[in-house]
Amino acid sequence: MPLFNKIPFIVLSGAALLLPAMSVNYPRGFYLVAVALVLFSWLLLPSLKSQKKLYSSEYLLIASCLFYPGLVFVDMYVRQGHWVWAEFQESSRFILLIPVFFLARKYGLNEGVIKWGVLCGAVAAGGWAYYQKNMLGISRVWGGTSSLINAFGDISLLLGVLSVVLFQPKWSKDKRWWFLVITALAFGLFGSLASGAKGGWISLPVLAWVLVDLSAKPTFIKRILVVSLFAVFALVVWYVSPFIQTRVSMVIPAIATYYQTGEVFDGSAGIRLSLWHASWLIFIENPWFGVGLGNFYENLLGLIEAGRIDVQAGVIHHPHSQFFYGLSSFGLWGPAAVFSIYSAFFWHFKSHLGQNKALSVAGIIICLAYIDFGLVELIWDINNAGVFFTMMMALMSGKLSHDRNKGGSPQVH
Repeated sequence: MPLFNKIPFIVLSGAALLLPAMSVNYPRGFYLVAVALVLFSWLLLPSLKSQKKLYSSEYLLIASCLFYPGLVFVDMYVRQGHWVWAEFQESSRFILLIPVFFLARKYGLNEGVIKWGVLCGAVAAGGWAYYQKNMLGISRVWGGTSSLINAFGDISLLLGVLSVVLFQPKWSKDKRWWFLVITALAFGLFGSLASGAKGGWISLPVLAWVLVDLSAKPTFIKRILVVSLFAVFALVVWYVSPFIQTRVSMVIPAIATYYQTGEVFDGSAGIRLSLWHASWLIFIENPWFGVGLGNFYENLLGLIEAGRIDVQAGVIHHPHSQFFYGLSSFGLWGPAAVFSIYSAFFWHFKSHLGQNKALSVAGIIICLAYIDFGLVELIWDINNAGVFFTMMMALMSGKLSHDRNKGGSPQVH
């Protein structure tokens, strides 16, 4: 490998190791590595012009990463008539993702460092959680994410699951690797459970279903068996943990109370239901273009004053859901923009299953997990979670494209 090519390869490999390892343990370092990687990719832009011809999945990926920030940009300048950086920060990450993707696509990276970075991140997350929960007596832990409880819980869970996925080439040939990956999974799950972030837990049945793709012959029976085992595990955890019982026991009464009376029963599920209801009412009145960025809370207060939404919903200034945020802010265009990104990355990873099963399934799992997380959180708007998604997508998808291109000139399909 020429010296000039070695430098980007080393930088990308270092970022692929450090980003997952520091994601929920050392946020300051995590952000510095992400910023340094983006700046490095912009610095090498002239060299990135000479790329092999793009596949159709790559064209879609780039278009989707431009569509969402473009929608936000147009809303600010055309409808709002003013620029607010805070409103553009979330979507701007997808513009910054593109040169990182092209950098990884051209120069590649060491795939092995990704799995070790993920495993270290999972173990460190579980260790943080144990220390805060049992040594400091913190009820809902947040690890090293500066009190971002939901980001910690969601990413901790994801790191544990990804440890199993990325080490598949190892444990499929040597069962001794199972001890390592199960340990990492246990640490990641413990971090998630100790955080009490229920939003991440809803993704587990879906992730368990997809994990079967790692087996030699995925079948429907295997998927049912794995999901059933997960259900038994969840029941055992609920039975032995009063903390989990407390977090879960409020959900059904909150849903029943809200649907029967429209009143908020608790400060978690009930509040979310009222905010989603308000978002839906705003969308029904503004189905095509929504009410625009930053206008949800004003409309929410109007619904509260009209007696259509419980007054307790007024304590939150956003819909508490990526999906409903899109609906209320942009109408039908909102979910279309967000899910075009998820769909593009999903398709890109799925098209590489035959080439690299472990890395492709890992990418699919991140997409599916974030869709689930986004149902109950403004997941991309949480800095830690948003940067994790964009950087991991850029590195992993770029790595797969690089490896495919090494096999010869791609055919458009």
